[in-house]
Amino acid sequence: MLGDELVTSAYAENAEFWIGIVRDRLDPFQTELTDPALLALLGDCRGLRILDAGCGEGYLARELVRRGAAHVDGVDTCAEFVDAARTHPDHRPAAATYHHADVAALPLADDSIDVVVANRLPNGIAGPERRFREFARVLRPSGRMLLLGMHPCFYVTRAERASGGTGFTLDAYFGGRTVEQRFAVAGRESPAASVQTFHSLEAYTGMIGAAGFAITRVCEPHPTEAQRRENPWWDENFVRPLFLLLECVPYRRAG
Repeated sequence: MLGDELVTSAYAENAEFWIGIVRDRLDPFQTELTDPALLALLGDCRGLRILDAGCGEGYLARELVRRGAAHVDGVDTCAEFVDAARTHPDHRPAAATYHHADVAALPLADDSIDVVVANRLPNGIAGPERRFREFARVLRPSGRMLLLGMHPCFYVTRAERASGGTGFTLDAYFGGRTVEQRFAVAGRESPAASVQTFHSLEAYTGMIGAAGFAITRVCEPHPTEAQRRENPWWDENFVRPLFLLLECVPYRRAG
């Protein structure tokens, strides 16, 4: 099995669930917060070769192709996701290639990618720093890396929120914690618990820096005042920062 076995197995069990959520656009966190923030930070992608690391069923790759990317390489350890991406009716083989592979062992040449995008890619359990070294290897000197994930400082599960956050301790934060949780979206519940590891902000940014990157922008996607006025759901479900979006460049371009 590719990647971390627990993470990949959970995605395989939940593949049909997540494909349905994405294709039916049922997750407001994705459609109204994280996607707009990520695409705004990416900006004009016309003519660029982009790596979609942890591509899932390919929705972001398809959107990048629609926006004029020269080519998108989608990589995922979940075979069910890769199959779904390859067989989607809007898939354009000349503009996007989907690889069943590990982001820590990319089937791509050195200095071949203009932008690395890791969109909600779970943190690795074993050797999490390896993916950043691979991103550095395939990224061109003029390139950028965009990382969007759950916020390491504030993210807790629904069960932890309901119990006052008792599962979130300093030892767990600084020592790292592996979280297993089921997701419920628009009345649908995942059949199996998803798995991912959270690292402290210090450890997370340290891995990025050790791979040769400088962080050039920090964003925390959150609902606007207008969104909160129009829909009280946001105040009920976004009680603390949930996401962290980083823009990074190779050291030799920093400053």
